[in-house]
Amino acid sequence: MSEALFLPAGFLLGFLGGLLPGLHSNTIISVLASLGLDGDALALMIIALFPAHTVSSFIPSMFFGIPESGTVVAVLPGQRMVLRGQGLAALKTVLLSCILTSLLSLALFSVSLELFPAVYGFLRPNMKFILLAVSLVLLAKGRRPLHGAVVFMAAGALGEVAFDMEMADPFLPLFSGLFAMAAIMNYRRSSVPEQQDSPAEPGILRFVVIGTLCGMCALMIPGVGSPSQVATFASIFIPFQTMGYLAAVSAISVSQGLLSLSTAASIGKSRVGATAWLSSLMDIESNLLFLAVAFIASIALAAGLAYLLRKAIGRLASLDFSAMNFILALYIIAVTVVIDGPTGLLVLSGGAALGWLTIRLGVERTTLMGALIVPTLLLLFMI
Repeated sequence: MSEALFLPAGFLLGFLGGLLPGLHSNTIISVLASLGLDGDALALMIIALFPAHTVSSFIPSMFFGIPESGTVVAVLPGQRMVLRGQGLAALKTVLLSCILTSLLSLALFSVSLELFPAVYGFLRPNMKFILLAVSLVLLAKGRRPLHGAVVFMAAGALGEVAFDMEMADPFLPLFSGLFAMAAIMNYRRSSVPEQQDSPAEPGILRFVVIGTLCGMCALMIPGVGSPSQVATFASIFIPFQTMGYLAAVSAISVSQGLLSLSTAASIGKSRVGATAWLSSLMDIESNLLFLAVAFIASIALAAGLAYLLRKAIGRLASLDFSAMNFILALYIIAVTVVIDGPTGLLVLSGGAALGWLTIRLGVERTTLMGALIVPTLLLLFMI
């Protein structure tokens, strides 16, 4: 394949992969890496794949697997919009937020190259206490703090076990189990109203700015990478309405992705999985301009494509995805066995059981990020 084709191939894989519920971009990248692709080719695919996946992954979180009305309080704000027939307005808000954030993050890029080393140097001596405080606040903010604490520690124990095992990619079975397989196991089809093609919510710019700044801050704290986690923490100080929350979460996702290139170049820390892969394949600092432009171009193309397909996407909410989810589950199991063997399958099963229980208990799924936060805390306190 010509090098010129790796960018569009990566874009298509990322965009289509994002439409599959629970399929993380890191999983796609792990599979591509297992195919023995040339390092430069894989890097080109990643920088097109990851941004496109970031945009399209909002679609299944809003339109697929809509729960029954009795469980609405436990689902994402975007899903509540779909249940009111306002899913396309929510989608437009997300797409516009992604584009605005990419432009704002680009404007902040040169500043971040100087800012990140200074801020990280200031925070680093007390990082363990900062991460512990953030974790406690997130748990206290949850709907069921005690249950959340149990889930958080259980996920942390599973994460510690997974990272201690000799697996090629411990993140694949761990997070595929906690999030993808758990979502598949809890899938229930329900009827939704026709989606009205109403415009995006006006006045979202301030939430885009807030989300972008929150995304920058989160890049300084290891283990706190989930946009929902960051938004939940920010909501303690800034009340979000539904559209504001969607705009903020979108902004956090995009700003973290683009500005993670800056942290990789300036402090040598790749807080995002795709950027960590890029760091292992190329010198990010000497390719910053190309990578930033490619990232923004992929965001813009993905947002444009999703906008053009919005009416078809709106109709997807009423479809039964049981068969697709079954195929996706088999795919995840197969990939886990190929990459991480029987050990990976055990971690996948444990993660799926814990993720399923988390949803059933009505605990925020961001609590499952304890799988990454607890091992990080243990490491920091032992240093």
